[in-house]
Amino acid sequence: MEVEIVILLTLITTIKTEVCQKVSACSCRTSEGVVDLSALPGSVSANDNQGYKNTWFPCSAGACGTFNGVSICQTLETQEVSYINGYFNTSTFSGGPEKNLVLTYTGDTDIPGGTKIRTSRISLVCDQTANVNTFIAEGEQFQVGSVNYKFTLRSKHACIVSSGISVGSVLLILFFVLVLVYVIGGLLFLRFYRQWVGNVSELRVLEKPAIPCKRWHGIDIQRMQD
Repeated sequence: MEVEIVILLTLITTIKTEVCQKVSACSCRTSEGVVDLSALPGSVSANDNQGYKNTWFPCSAGACGTFNGVSICQTLETQEVSYINGYFNTSTFSGGPEKNLVLTYTGDTDIPGGTKIRTSRISLVCDQTANVNTFIAEGEQFQVGSVNYKFTLRSKHACIVSSGISVGSVLLILFFVLVLVYVIGGLLFLRFYRQWVGNVSELRVLEKPAIPCKRWHGIDIQRMQD
């Protein structure tokens, strides 16, 4: 029984920590259900702390300057320049829904002919109570050898939509049933085992000779009985 419980716990932990697998550019699936961002507007924008405007096209590719097929476009209007920080067809999901789900894109190099690839990571934060989608641009995250841009989307559309009873829920039910059977079975075993041991002990006491002394005044009482 202990082995079965350990196996169930391992399976439940594995399911609860599974990665959301990509279904489309803006949706992913786990055994629990689907995260689908298609209800978001065609594009959302936010300014970062460096004065850049960042526009995200979540479910359909947009334009950035004279280029198409873009998901993350960074512009500096005062200088009329734009940078592609994420191409639409590079979207990948990592982490789990409602925990640490991240949507990642890769774009151009930091400078023409450069070796550093621009990377944009959007943390998808589930908020069931959010009536408004909140898109935050946290700007460039300075790291040696890379050009990373961090964003956060807080929205009810970042929450997982259940597709009925999940495998994880089934395993949880089985786990609690096994625990209940284990506890009740253990209690019944202890009760009846102790009762059986007590009855056996009583029988052994009754089986002992009724006459404690086999010899009395030189007479072998056992032989007389035989």
